[in-house]
Amino acid sequence: MHAFSDEYNRRKGEISSYISMLKALEQDGAKVVDIDGAVTSITVVQKKVCKASSYLLIYNLVEATVMNGITSIYNRIKDENLSFTCVVDKLRRVWWHSRGESISATGKNQLVETIYEYYCETLTTNQLNFNNFISGVSGNMDAEGIRNVCHRYGVNVVPRGNELDSVKMYRNWLAHGNKSFSEIGQDTMISELESSVSAIFGFLDIFVQNVNQYLETESYKAS
Repeated sequence: MHAFSDEYNRRKGEISSYISMLKALEQDGAKVVDIDGAVTSITVVQKKVCKASSYLLIYNLVEATVMNGITSIYNRIKDENLSFTCVVDKLRRVWWHSRGESISATGKNQLVETIYEYYCETLTTNQLNFNNFISGVSGNMDAEGIRNVCHRYGVNVVPRGNELDSVKMYRNWLAHGNKSFSEIGQDTMISELESSVSAIFGFLDIFVQNVNQYLETESYKAS
């Protein structure tokens, strides 16, 4: 639990440091001085690229926080050596979904045998293994996507989070080449970016708090 929160805070610190650097670069006549004293002026294009890159950093924080939160639940189940019957129904369903790809890839002649083997696995006292499967996580993580993950695991949902929509959009445009870094950076105001980051931090703070509460109350265990 502490490892999850510590990693989240570390990543938040990285983004805060990056925003501070962007604010410094926005100053008139901003320059970079290397260790030998050589001075390099910051160009307009460089400023645009740096501002656009912030969306990649923010999206990385969002997706990593969700995945690390769910992984912390899996780690707790592993630490307590819990079997299929020892966890709540939602986690049982996630476990079955984690086997979905394997079942779908099974040939017709082996399908019944494969499903039966998985069924027998649910009857044992063996430790539950999710094979690093995170239900509901995709390459388009926004507030609604995070709420979907929360619903699947039984974690309290987080309200609002509309600022994540634009982060996801810009990240996808950059990742798929729909727009250049300069194009996105030229429309990005530092003050607006700073405001969005603050709101996203608030959203993720609640998610982290809810996951930790889920662990503290042992909400993953069957009653």
